[in-house]
Amino acid sequence: MPETFDYVIVGAGSAGCALAARLSEQRDITVLLIEAGPNDASWRIDMPLAVDSLLTNDRFSWPFKSEPLQNAKQRVICQPRGRVLGGSSSINGMVYTRGHPLDYDHWANEHGCKGWSYADVLPYFKRMEHAPWGDPTYRGINGPIKISRETSNLSPLSAALITGGVRVGLPYTSDYNGQFQEGITVEEQNIAGGKRCSAARGYLTKEVRSRPNLRIWTGTWALQILIESKCARGVLVARNGKDEIVYARRETILCSGSIGSPHLLMLSGIGPAKQLIENGIKVVHDNDAIGGNLQDHPLIKMRFRCKKGIGLSRFASGPAKIVAGLNWFLFKTGVTAKNHFEAGGYVRTNSTHTKPNVKFELFPLALTGDLHKPYAFESFQIVLTSQNSQSRGKLILTSNSVYDPPKIELNYLDKPEDFQTFTESVALTRKIIATPEFQALDALEIDPGPGVVDGPAMIDWVKDTISTAYHTSGTCRMGPAEISGNVVDPQLRVIGIENLRVADASIQPVVVSANTNATSMMIGERAADLIRMSNYRV
Repeated sequence: MPETFDYVIVGAGSAGCALAARLSEQRDITVLLIEAGPNDASWRIDMPLAVDSLLTNDRFSWPFKSEPLQNAKQRVICQPRGRVLGGSSSINGMVYTRGHPLDYDHWANEHGCKGWSYADVLPYFKRMEHAPWGDPTYRGINGPIKISRETSNLSPLSAALITGGVRVGLPYTSDYNGQFQEGITVEEQNIAGGKRCSAARGYLTKEVRSRPNLRIWTGTWALQILIESKCARGVLVARNGKDEIVYARRETILCSGSIGSPHLLMLSGIGPAKQLIENGIKVVHDNDAIGGNLQDHPLIKMRFRCKKGIGLSRFASGPAKIVAGLNWFLFKTGVTAKNHFEAGGYVRTNSTHTKPNVKFELFPLALTGDLHKPYAFESFQIVLTSQNSQSRGKLILTSNSVYDPPKIELNYLDKPEDFQTFTESVALTRKIIATPEFQALDALEIDPGPGVVDGPAMIDWVKDTISTAYHTSGTCRMGPAEISGNVVDPQLRVIGIENLRVADASIQPVVVSANTNATSMMIGERAADLIRMSNYRV
């Protein structure tokens, strides 16, 4: 007989882990958490500096790729997403940032998302994090996600970015997740004891996983949401080599991310009617907005040569790499116990912006292009990530099977403002590199090179090098049900379908000015409370 649970959560990523842990605190309800990927028991996930091996590992990630970029020489951008317990929090770079307060106020005031202002979401950020050094007005100290930062032993390059940035007039902030996001500072990481603290490791502890009212099925594909009379009843899944049905007594919640959640909605007959019909899918509810509003944080990387012995080059190969690995396996210390994004910050490239429009981030090893191969000499790179790209993309169905990923149209550089952001950020970076702090480290620009200043040469370089911060969002946009273009209401309920919600990065009406992992966990936390406060059809 089909199994029945009170709640069925599809996707054990950042939001799904938080949601499952919080809902299952109520012992008189039952929760099923479904994940297509495997368990997260792997040293590659634990070791902070092994992140590159995860992004290209099909065992732990969905190997999504974009359609050729129409505005960037038909280049294809890889878009890996987590396919493992913990989702993308198990394969990401572990940089912990929450976003600017105005991001959430904009959701509430401009997009009608009542209950999602900064004042509304701050308690959930505090509830989920363990950051005991922070101002308790803004930071949490007892949460499941352990946050660390390097303050006393910064590398020479990281120290130069902070001091040099302040020298050229950038503000300094002591905590970009505290009262003031804007400024250069040390970065925060969800790393503890030399190991990654993913959503799975933080929320799904051994104690939580042993709860009798929580079941976790890995290696289980959600094929279709079962809908009767515009009401979600459960999910058809592929598990242990066969298809089976699992029923949701109260609700089904999609936490499959910005690509997975809209894809499953469309496969279940909820989405743009024209696309559904073209792919042989019966239309249950027509909504052209599903899969639209696709946003990301595009980025460029400036690369520099520097003085020998101050970066990570010596650990990239040979005996030093082996010793570094052994140090981590034996003691969880050393160079591989960090992600090495020590310094960065959020800045405005001109005074017209009401909040930071670019994130600066230094990594003490320059990697060539999309191949992620280090230079043969000592090097570093500064990553410049646009926080307010005006371009919007979309997802397009390719078949009626979950095993065929949708087309991903990123549509980078569709708006001229995006070029301006990158041009201004390059100019600002060059001012910082010209400071005595970096000149003392023999910093020398190698890409794009001092000959590329502005105009056609700069535009051409941006088109050649633009890449992704892996922050796709917005494809199940949140907003009032009565306004066209929205997919879920501010209670995260799918508009037009009962007992069905979406809770992940896809619900953001506008992507936050930050890495999206912390926001996704916050969405999972808030979804748990929204569900608890609802009236259910049992």
